[in-house]
Amino acid sequence: MTRHRADCSGLEAMNSIYLLLRSFLTARGLYSSSSAPLLWIFFPVAVPLILICASAVDVRAADWSFTPSVTVSESYNSNFQFTATPLPGTRKDDFITTVTPVVSISGETENTKFTFDTVTPAQAYLYNPQYDTVNTNTTASLTEIWSPRFLTSASFGFTHNQTLEQQLQASGIIALRTDQYQFTYGLGCTYGLSESVNLTVSGSYIKSIYPSGFLPESDVYQAVATPVWMVSERTNIGLSSTLSYTDYGAAGGAGLAGAGAAATGSGTTIKSLTEMLFLERSFSETLSLKLSGGYYLSSLAFAAQTPEFIGWVITPTGIFPYYILRTQPATATEGGFVFSTELRKDWSEKFSTSFWAGKQQYNDVSGNSFDSMYFSGTAIYKLSELTTLSFTARYNTNDQISGGTQKIDYVTLSADIERNLTENISVKLGGSYEHEYQGFGGAGVAGVTNLNLGRYIGLVELNYKWPRILASH
Repeated sequence: MTRHRADCSGLEAMNSIYLLLRSFLTARGLYSSSSAPLLWIFFPVAVPLILICASAVDVRAADWSFTPSVTVSESYNSNFQFTATPLPGTRKDDFITTVTPVVSISGETENTKFTFDTVTPAQAYLYNPQYDTVNTNTTASLTEIWSPRFLTSASFGFTHNQTLEQQLQASGIIALRTDQYQFTYGLGCTYGLSESVNLTVSGSYIKSIYPSGFLPESDVYQAVATPVWMVSERTNIGLSSTLSYTDYGAAGGAGLAGAGAAATGSGTTIKSLTEMLFLERSFSETLSLKLSGGYYLSSLAFAAQTPEFIGWVITPTGIFPYYILRTQPATATEGGFVFSTELRKDWSEKFSTSFWAGKQQYNDVSGNSFDSMYFSGTAIYKLSELTTLSFTARYNTNDQISGGTQKIDYVTLSADIERNLTENISVKLGGSYEHEYQGFGGAGVAGVTNLNLGRYIGLVELNYKWPRILASH
């Protein structure tokens, strides 16, 4: 009887989330036959994922749990398109209402673990309703332990979002705001070569699609091999070898309006090899450090516009050479040192900090390649058992190495305070400021040489998390 009641609670929680989100979209005029699949991701995507992966789990023996939650937030964004000049018929700033249901399902036995997570935020804009959208980030994974020394894993992911926010979070580079659909597949295995040496090998495929046609679709293939030597209980040394191949298709439209970039990735291919030696050290229960350093080598093939001399033009003021720009295939080889650092410190039970820094090669959604560096730090302070204050600062700098000569600097500062009202309900107040500088090696776009863009965001958020339900043990 107890288990039957838990099952009913899980269905009721799932139905409550569905009805809340559907009511929200209906009120905004968003709910239709076209939006329903994204609204209820379980039917088109989640159910097949659950059935395929969960079929490998011993259902009766597994410890199952179902944990849903929902977040409602209201935010003000002073420049939600992050552009110098908003598109015609749009307003630069806006109030954004977001309803985000989250569902996590897990099943675990002694040798098998299955996880499924989906986050589906629905956003409604007060002044720019044409940007109303339903996004989703859904992942499923299955891990099987075949023996004490050998395990395998498989994963699948489906994402729908807007490229602007996704790329800002990844690199600080502004992209055209357009819908992106991304499918991710991964396979991996770990084998214990000895009691202190493990080898992990994995492969992944990522497909990115842009229905608008403004950005080139891309296919990314990646293989990674990582041997790790456990020197002691607190120290690991490893070598990560990453081989990747990225193929960008044709883009059908213009680039980023108002930000001085174009979708130039038609036909671009990027092959790269990265070798990274890393050290992981846990000095104590409150201090840990990870250092990585190595070298990357990439080969790029892309389309470049080069001037071609046609002839001489005679005018009343003199004789001048006449050139036209032709698009021709070009190649380039790039290489350089890469590194990353991660430092975590718990100064007390109430105060902790984290720091990240690194240098890498980054390929943006338009097929351009950059030398990218980042520095980021987070501080968290518990004012009480129920209240937490956090602050984050981040800096990205990017130097273009193919498709142009852009220099991009991006800074973001954010702070928030979160209060647990009850065991299952919390409220958050937050704010952030972002600034981006873009410099061009030439005249830029439409005579613009440099761009300085900024925006600030204010946020109030309410979250409700149901207790762990559908637990079979």
